[in-house]
Amino acid sequence: MDAQQRRLATLLGHFETRKQPSASRVPASANYSGASAVSSFDAEELRELLEHDNHEMRAALKRLMLDDSFVPRYDMELREERDLALERLKKICLAGFASVRDFRTNPLRVFAAHEVAAFCDPSMATKMTVQFNLFGGTVLKLGTAKHHDMLLKPMDTLEQVGCFGLTELGYGNNAVEMATTAHYDPQTQEFVVHTPNTLASKYWITNSAVHAHWCVVFAQLYTKGVNHGVHGLLVRIRNDDMTVCPGVRIEDMGHKMGCNGVDNGKLWFDHVRVPRAALLDAWSQ
Repeated sequence: MDAQQRRLATLLGHFETRKQPSASRVPASANYSGASAVSSFDAEELRELLEHDNHEMRAALKRLMLDDSFVPRYDMELREERDLALERLKKICLAGFASVRDFRTNPLRVFAAHEVAAFCDPSMATKMTVQFNLFGGTVLKLGTAKHHDMLLKPMDTLEQVGCFGLTELGYGNNAVEMATTAHYDPQTQEFVVHTPNTLASKYWITNSAVHAHWCVVFAQLYTKGVNHGVHGLLVRIRNDDMTVCPGVRIEDMGHKMGCNGVDNGKLWFDHVRVPRAALLDAWSQ
């Protein structure tokens, strides 16, 4: 009995309700293409096992992906590949298959959307993760009503795209060491967000190179010269016409080995002023 036959016999054992067949019952001529001849399990049962929740939603999303826009495409220009990933994600969002609010009402639903999306386009799934999990989830959990009222609805439809500014060139995700600062100016009731050196640049930030309007920027927060630790602030990095906001510098990180539909970038902030309300203050009012 060769390795292929042993694997087939083992697989059958997981799904047969009767006694597992012995090796002698597996035909010597069995091969992958003939597996159905000796397989007695129900493919629908296998799907139910592997897709353990939100079955109707998963099936509906797969039907949506029969649209021509989801057909695999290759050898595209970088900008075209990125725009295609965004276009596909918009179709999913506008059809109502993902919402930031799912993290409160049915978190397994948004995870299911990620799993199905990844079957079609890993770049699209990565952009979905940043939009809904990292950017959206942070605004949802660290933000308050004023942030939710402004962003949750347009976030769900991708009218407003966001990114997650935690990683820094010199410190990775070691948040306590990060060097980006946010000094509070009591005269104007604004925070001044600043990148003091190259090591403090926000690095490998998904969605930032092309598509993001907003960034949740994590920075060392200072008031009256006292460091209150790392906090998140909503910083506008592009206007609605996609022009870069004053004081913000964005550098495209270009081609990668894979997932080129993901627009990774580097971000710098040159004394960018944001209103006091930009502080995600659910736990820091």
